[in-house]
Amino acid sequence: MWRGIRGIRGFGQVVAVAAIAAVTIWLVYAVWRSPRRDDLSTFGAYAAAVAVIAAGLIGRAWRTRSTPGAGTTGPAELDHLTSVLAKAVQDQWTRAAAERRLLEPEPIPVRWQKPSSPLVGPASAAVASQRFPPLPGMAAVGLRHLQAGRIGDLHAVYAGLGSGRLVIAGSQGAGKSAAAVLLIMAALTHRDDVPEEDRPDVPVPVMLTMHGWDPNTQRFEDWLISRIVLAYPLFTGKSAATAVSELVRKGKIAVILDGLDDMSTNLRPVALRALSEQAAVRLVLLTRSDEMATAAQRGLLAGAVAVELQDIEPSVAADYLTRVQLDPPPRGWSDLTSRLRHPPDNALARALSNPLTLTLVRDTYGSGDDVCDLLDFCDAAGPGASREDIEDHLLDRVLPAAYAPRPGEASPRYDRQTAQRALSRIARWMNNDGTRDLAWWRIPTCVTPVPRVTLTGLAASLVAGLGFGLEFRVAIGLVMGLMIGLVLGPGFGIGGRTPNRIVRFRWRRPFRRSHVAVGPRLWVMAGAGFGFGSVFGLGLGLGVGLGLGLGLVIGLVIGLVVVLGVVLGFRIYPSRANDVSPFNPLASWRADRAFGIFCFVAWLVFCLGAWLVASLVGLAFGHPFRVAGVFVFVFVFGLVIGLTGGLLYPKTWPASLAFAQLAVSCRTPVRLMRFLEDARERNVLRTVGPVYQFRHARLQDRLAHQASMRYRAEMKLPSGSSRSSAAR
Repeated sequence: MWRGIRGIRGFGQVVAVAAIAAVTIWLVYAVWRSPRRDDLSTFGAYAAAVAVIAAGLIGRAWRTRSTPGAGTTGPAELDHLTSVLAKAVQDQWTRAAAERRLLEPEPIPVRWQKPSSPLVGPASAAVASQRFPPLPGMAAVGLRHLQAGRIGDLHAVYAGLGSGRLVIAGSQGAGKSAAAVLLIMAALTHRDDVPEEDRPDVPVPVMLTMHGWDPNTQRFEDWLISRIVLAYPLFTGKSAATAVSELVRKGKIAVILDGLDDMSTNLRPVALRALSEQAAVRLVLLTRSDEMATAAQRGLLAGAVAVELQDIEPSVAADYLTRVQLDPPPRGWSDLTSRLRHPPDNALARALSNPLTLTLVRDTYGSGDDVCDLLDFCDAAGPGASREDIEDHLLDRVLPAAYAPRPGEASPRYDRQTAQRALSRIARWMNNDGTRDLAWWRIPTCVTPVPRVTLTGLAASLVAGLGFGLEFRVAIGLVMGLMIGLVLGPGFGIGGRTPNRIVRFRWRRPFRRSHVAVGPRLWVMAGAGFGFGSVFGLGLGLGVGLGLGLGLVIGLVIGLVVVLGVVLGFRIYPSRANDVSPFNPLASWRADRAFGIFCFVAWLVFCLGAWLVASLVGLAFGHPFRVAGVFVFVFVFGLVIGLTGGLLYPKTWPASLAFAQLAVSCRTPVRLMRFLEDARERNVLRTVGPVYQFRHARLQDRLAHQASMRYRAEMKLPSGSSRSSAAR
C-alpha cells in the first residue's frame, strides 16, 4: 500500500513538472507569435524571466517528492552511521554533564526503589519478556534487582530488562534528568568497552523531549525520526529520514523521553498507549510520580518496570555540602551541616532532600560565608517554614548570583534587571505554551504576526517593484511588487517552522548516490530548455532540425548552470571537525542563516548563467540581443529572487523581527540569541539538542509566576485573575 501511495505521489510530481514546462513553452510561444511584440531584445528579456521562474517552480515541485522508505542502507554503512551517532551523542552529553556539574564533584548519591504507588504493570511480566535480549556483556535482571539501588545501578536494569521499557519517576527536582544523563554516559561507556564484533548490537541512546508530539495524529516512529533528523546534522539530505528509519527498525537506537508531564492531561494516556504499541526501540521514560500514576489509570505502558527516586537523607545532604566547600568549612557552612546532622532541622531537612535544592545552595552561595542568609531566613520563618518557601528563597537567588560581578572577570553583559525581565517574560510564554523547550524558531508564535507580515511584505514589494520597474514601466513594477509582497508577506513573515540547514558536500565522495541524484533535475531542466529552444528556433525560421539542435544546446547549458549554481551552491560547505556534532541552538541559528546566504549566491549564479546562454545564442545565430539591457534585467531579476528567497526564506528572518517586537513591547534585548547564550554560560539555561531549557523546571515556574504577578500589578487586576487573563 505504501509503495502504491508513493507511486501516486511520484506520478503527481512528474505531472506537475510536465505542466510547468508546457505552460512555460506556451507562454514563450504565445508572446513570440503576438503581433504586439516589440523587438527581439524585449522578447529575450521576457523569455529569460519566464525561464528563471519556471526553473524555480520545477525545482520546487521536484523537491516535494517524498522519499521515506525509498531504499535501504547496507549493514556496513548502517554500523558506521551508528558509530558516528554514538560519538556525537557522547560529545553532546559529556558537555552537558560538565555544565550540570555531574562529573566533578561526584554526583549527589540518589537512591531509588520500587514505587510506592502503582505506575506500571507487574514487574514479573517485564522480566519474563524476551523482546530484547540482554546487551552484550550484561546479565538479565530479575525481580530482586528491581527492589532498590543507586543511580549507577540503572544501567544494569536498562541493559538487562527483557521488555526494554524502564520508567524513572520521582518528585519535581528529584534528579530525573541528571539520572538520565548519567545513564546515557554509562550506556556509551559500555558500548566502547564491549568487543568490536559485539558493538553493533549495543544501541545508541538519544534523549528527546516529547513537546510537539500529538499521539492522536502522528505515529511515534514518525515523530521520533523527525526529531532525530532535526537534532543531529549528520542526517542530511533526502535520505536522512530513510537512514534514521533503518536505525530505528534495526534497533540501533534507544530512546530516553522526557516531558510527559508537560503534555495535556488528556494526551498522556494516549501517549502511553502509543508507546506500548511500538516494539522497535528500548525505551526509558522520565516522569513525575503523581502525573504518571494518574495517566496510568487510563493508559498503561505495557511491559514496563518503574523505579522511583527517593528523597536524600539529611546526613547524606550534609556530607555532600561538606565535600563541595573549603576544608575546614566556614562557620556558616558548619552551622548548616550541623543542623542537618544533630538532630536534623525539620524545615531544612525537608527542603534540602532533593538534588534541586542542594545544587541551588551549592551554586548560589558559593564558597564564602554568605550561607548564613539561608539560616537567617529559616530562623525568621520559624518551625512552620514549608519546603516550598525555602525552595522559592533559593530560586530567587539564582539570577542575582548569576549576574553578579565577579572578581577578576569582566562585568556581566546584561544587568540583573534586564535578565530578570527578559527571562520572566520568556518563562511565562513557555508556561502558556505548555513546554519546557525554548526553540528560537518558535519565539515568533508568542507575539502577534501582523507587524512581521507587514514588514516582510513591504520589503519584498520594494525589492521586486524596483527590479521590475527598472526593466519595464513603473506601473508594472508597482503591480508586480504589490503581488509579490502579498504572497511573500504571509509566507515568510509568520515564522514558527523548523529551521533550514545546508547539505554538506565532501569532495572525497562527490559521486555518492545522494549527490548523483541531481540527474533527474538536470534532465528536467534540459527538457525545459530543449522545448524553449525548439520554439525559439522555429520562431526565427531556422527549421525543425536546427531548432531542435538549438533547444538541446540550450537545455544542456541551462542544466549545467543549474548544477553549478544551485546544486553545488547548496552542497559545497566548509567541512569542519565538528560536522556531525549535535545542533545546539546557536549552531542551528547559524546554519539557517548560512542557508539563506547560499540561496542568494545560487540564484545570482543561475541568473548570470541564463544571461550568458541568451547572449551566446543570440550572437551565434545572427540575432544579437542588446547584451547590456538583457544583463541588467537578468541581474536585477536575480537580485529580486535572491534577496527575497535568500534573506526572507530562512527562519532567522521572522525570528529576528520577533526579537525586535519583544524588545519594543517587553524591553528584552534586541539580540535575543546572544542574551540566551549568555544565560546558558551563566548556568541559568541549558541546552538539549537545538533548544534551550531553564536550568530547573521550578525556576521556569517561579519566573513565570513572578511575571504574572507583575502583570497583574501593572494592569491593576485582582490577585484571583485567571491565568489566561494574565497571559494577555
